[in-house]
Amino acid sequence: MSKHVDVCLNMILPMALKDQVLDLLLKHPDWVGPFTTHRVESHGDPDEVASIAEQVRGRTERVRIEILMNRAHVEALLARLRAELTSPDSVWWLTPILSAGSLT
Repeated sequence: MSKHVDVCLNMILPMALKDQVLDLLLKHPDWVGPFTTHRVESHGDPDEVASIAEQVRGRTERVRIEILMNRAHVEALLARLRAELTSPDSVWWLTPILSAGSLT
């Protein structure tokens, strides 16, 4: 891994924002390192459940994005996301990366 990464920015977002967020991430390779996306089901506040089907199931479809990056760029990325994609239905948190590399 050529970039210095020391945190993982984790985000849970509505599926409707997935493509917009991915486009933004790809526009800023100087800020973000490798990242992954996963379909997840969100549980919690029933008032946040969007569709009737989701209300019956008691959960909503979301996307989880995990971004390895340098802590120095987190605030800039979050500011850009807030400016372009404001969503009260999204959450994020940081986790430290103690060590990272490839198997080569």
